[in-house]
Amino acid sequence: MHDIVHTASASSTAAVCEGMALFGATPERGERDSRVIWDEDDAIDALGEAIRTIVHGITVDGTQLADEREALLWGFVNCLHAQVTRLDRTVDRIVPEMRDLERAQDGTEVKAHELETLTDRAQNLGDRRDAFEKLRDVAADAYRVETGDVWRPRHGSHASQTGQLTSAAIDGRDFRRARQDRETRAHLPDGTLVAIAGGKNVADADAVWTTLDRARAKYGDMVLLHGGGPGYEKIAASWAEARGVDQVVCRPDWPAHGNAAPFRRNEQLLNLLPVGVIAFPGSGITGNLIDKARQLGIPVMIVTA
Repeated sequence: MHDIVHTASASSTAAVCEGMALFGATPERGERDSRVIWDEDDAIDALGEAIRTIVHGITVDGTQLADEREALLWGFVNCLHAQVTRLDRTVDRIVPEMRDLERAQDGTEVKAHELETLTDRAQNLGDRRDAFEKLRDVAADAYRVETGDVWRPRHGSHASQTGQLTSAAIDGRDFRRARQDRETRAHLPDGTLVAIAGGKNVADADAVWTTLDRARAKYGDMVLLHGGGPGYEKIAASWAEARGVDQVVCRPDWPAHGNAAPFRRNEQLLNLLPVGVIAFPGSGITGNLIDKARQLGIPVMIVTA
């Protein structure tokens, strides 16, 4: 009881000093940050415990919440992915300021200190970004184990600069921009684009794997190009993940094009000029892709499985 009273009566200054003694002082704005970025082993262990809690403590088999497991795990991975994206954007905003400071260097200590401090901040933010990317990749792998599906963000790319992912999944718009300015996306995959298309209803999943294995045997640097849809394309994405093949994903832009989005997506996909299209049974959208590919002189292999 005496200890409780003592803690409650402690001053704010004492609490701050105790925190500084235990964890180190948080640097003020304009000061360099000498704290370590993270404890990787402890963080990954804690992440695994959190995922086990979701699977075995919250979404327990035999309960209705078990039906929400996949959505909950997806959101958990996406939360980490959002941190990676946010930190990327923060660093992007700092880089032009660093360039201005580099040009403004006049030999004075003040200017040099400003540049050193900003460079240190950019480096720390980049290291934090890499830490969250590693956590995201570990969580994405756990998502695959628990759901049998590959985690992908709803929008944008899913690449890993820290090398934790088996394969990258690059949004088609990012890929097109990168072709115009390769320096802005140096980590995007180089290789031979092979497109695949098909409908939602899959008659033979093994045929997808067999066909893609043959395509990769022909093109050792193969990059899989697809529309990110369910059915055949989802199985193809799983194949690419398992085989370590990078992916370029061209999803329909429904807000911009409405009902015409799948057909506009077909045009955008083919504008990337794949060496060929592997077409499985599908709807009129797949048929439209086949017709447009042939008009462009792109070979089409139709698989009837």
